[in-house]
Amino acid sequence: MRWSQVGLVVGMLACAGTSNQKPVSVSEVARTEAAPASASALLTVLAKDAEGRPLPHIEFRIREAMADHPEVIWGTTDAQGKTGLTVPPGWYVFTAEALGYQTFVDPDVRLGREHPATVTMTLRSSRSVPGRVVDGAGQPLRAVSLSWIPADTTAPRLDLVGNPDGTFRFEGMGPGPGVLLARHRGYSDERWVHDARPSELKLILREQGTLRVTAFDPKGRPVGSPRVEVKALEPVAKEGAWIDEHVKDARMYRGLEAGRYRVTFTHPLGGNAEWSTSSEVEVVAGQTRELTLRFEGVVERAPLRGRVIDADGRPVADAWLSASSGDPKKDAFASEDSTRTDAQGRFTLEHLPQGPVRVEVSSGIVKVEFGPEAKDVLLERRPSPFVEGRVLGPDGKALTRFKVNSETYEDPEGRYRYTLEGPGPAGLVFEAEGLASTRMRVDPREERTALPDVSLEAGRTVRVRLVRENGQPAVSKGRMDLHPLPGRESTFAWFQTFRIVDADGRDVLENVPREPFILDAETEEDGTASQPLGADVEEVTMRLSPEATLAGTMVDEVGRPLQGLSLMTGCEVYPDRVPVTDAEGRFSLSVVPERECVLSVYQYKDPGGWPIPPLRVFWPLRFNSGRPGETVRVDPRPRTGPAAVQVLFPDAGEWDRVILVPGDVPMPSTAEAMNALIASAAEPDSAPAEQRPERQVENWFYRAWGELRFSQLPLGRYTVFVLGNRNGLFVLRYPVNLTEPGVHRFETKRAVVGGVHFVH
Repeated sequence: MRWSQVGLVVGMLACAGTSNQKPVSVSEVARTEAAPASASALLTVLAKDAEGRPLPHIEFRIREAMADHPEVIWGTTDAQGKTGLTVPPGWYVFTAEALGYQTFVDPDVRLGREHPATVTMTLRSSRSVPGRVVDGAGQPLRAVSLSWIPADTTAPRLDLVGNPDGTFRFEGMGPGPGVLLARHRGYSDERWVHDARPSELKLILREQGTLRVTAFDPKGRPVGSPRVEVKALEPVAKEGAWIDEHVKDARMYRGLEAGRYRVTFTHPLGGNAEWSTSSEVEVVAGQTRELTLRFEGVVERAPLRGRVIDADGRPVADAWLSASSGDPKKDAFASEDSTRTDAQGRFTLEHLPQGPVRVEVSSGIVKVEFGPEAKDVLLERRPSPFVEGRVLGPDGKALTRFKVNSETYEDPEGRYRYTLEGPGPAGLVFEAEGLASTRMRVDPREERTALPDVSLEAGRTVRVRLVRENGQPAVSKGRMDLHPLPGRESTFAWFQTFRIVDADGRDVLENVPREPFILDAETEEDGTASQPLGADVEEVTMRLSPEATLAGTMVDEVGRPLQGLSLMTGCEVYPDRVPVTDAEGRFSLSVVPERECVLSVYQYKDPGGWPIPPLRVFWPLRFNSGRPGETVRVDPRPRTGPAAVQVLFPDAGEWDRVILVPGDVPMPSTAEAMNALIASAAEPDSAPAEQRPERQVENWFYRAWGELRFSQLPLGRYTVFVLGNRNGLFVLRYPVNLTEPGVHRFETKRAVVGGVHFVH
């Protein structure tokens, strides 16, 4: 699961602002009344033809967009092509079908008690379009899957399966342009673009291509079972969906879509050495393509020998080395070899091709490129930076057993040596049984950094009793959290625990340092509390107060209520579900009072089918959660604007993330400031950057993480931050100035490569 807030929302779902939006600074008490069961809203329907003439007696239906088993409501226009009906408030999909006309669909009908809606449908004349599909030899193909996707965004896609004799007929095709898709097992997927409605369709499907690969070793001998990898350069089907067979002295790949492929043959040469040769090939539908891979023109050089020494000139034994040339993903030829040094630090790397070679020594920072004439080389291993020091107990004596970043040490003098992952700042957490943990930030400048003694103090046991407002014990599940006093720094590493509740509402916090804190408690049913915890306090009773409530209404740019949007604030009371706006666009959720919070809005669900409803995106909204028992009202609105920023992130991984903030925002100077910026930044759109109607299923989950988009942005300056989470937080910053409508694209590398490193 990604570490972004989006990922958290998705996990919880699985288990269960306008452009000038400004932060809310004033809270107002508000009441949110539940809609009566009999509440209804007015829907007006108007039907006309392409010339604007009213169309009478047009039947239509509407279904609830959010319901798993939606109720369907039917209606018919009157003699003037108009009708009105009352329905429960909510989000509906409207569909009208009439003989001789193209079907009309509106997937975004939203109405409330005080927000009537009007659907004006223009019905365009349709026609029955026949067709026939055959193979390359002219023989009919049976049961071919065919789809017509009109360019008209008020019309649905038409799907059918062809007849046994290869014939088919599209009923109700409108007059405009569209895309035709054809799929059949054993044949290449086909896509045809039509500028206007065809009168008849004559389709030819091509059989999928076949690729036969033979391979020869560096001595020119055929390889019986070559190790081959096939990579589609412009994949149009699931990667690797083809059939891989061994046929005599070759590999046969059947069922390849027509297109370009990169084929790589890797051959072992003894020990750990292997060579790779690659070639690009064009596969033609219905044909067999022959490809032969050889190591032509590649000559082996003399073995590369040498020694590895440390900074003092002493040999380094048992060090792992790797040598490589070329890149098997890009170059026509590449090689690899690896070995270990002996007791004198010597090594031999064999089976290397002539030319430059890169050598890397593990367990240290050494990467060297040698020229083609290098024979006997000397490598000085510069080890990874490390810190060392002592850990003492409350009596000033050495602790013989403790942990540093969860790594256990046992030493009679309390000494440790901890190797860091790389240069730059890092965070260390020191722990020992029965003592309060502590954390330290280190910023090593040398390979070896001696740290001052770390003293772990005897912690205290704090017995906490939670009671309700009426004095009765609070026994519902919840959690407690310790925070430093405002303006005071603390090195305490423990921060939060889930409650272990007894019948008297008691809980025990162990190994708490003897320093002042703020103790927060929140429960699922009994309320919340926050109060100072003195440095010597060991027993405390906390009286819980009612939580606060955040309430509001979400509507679109013309005031229609938006049902089905998910919300998250970061200060919900013990959240175990994601609140969703109701049929009137309203929401209400319990929040911890007297907090500065950020409301984020997400749209994940759509009613399915094509066309899909428009995507609405929101700026994160800051608010103060108010006093206990208070209801704070905020009314977020979707942002609107003519521009978008698309970030191409080809190397994105699980722990990478991209966010955007308005304005030319400088890089924060501290980890705390960076975290505050992240909390109030905009996430990428929750739907794919490119909506392709030929995809039957299209939602946020199938979005390519390599192409992230922030849409509907007003013109102006913005800042994109690229984040990477590995041994702290790495951050890259990209200022963006949107001066004209359209999509502004740029490519980023991973933040762990050259990003600013933040460590708590």
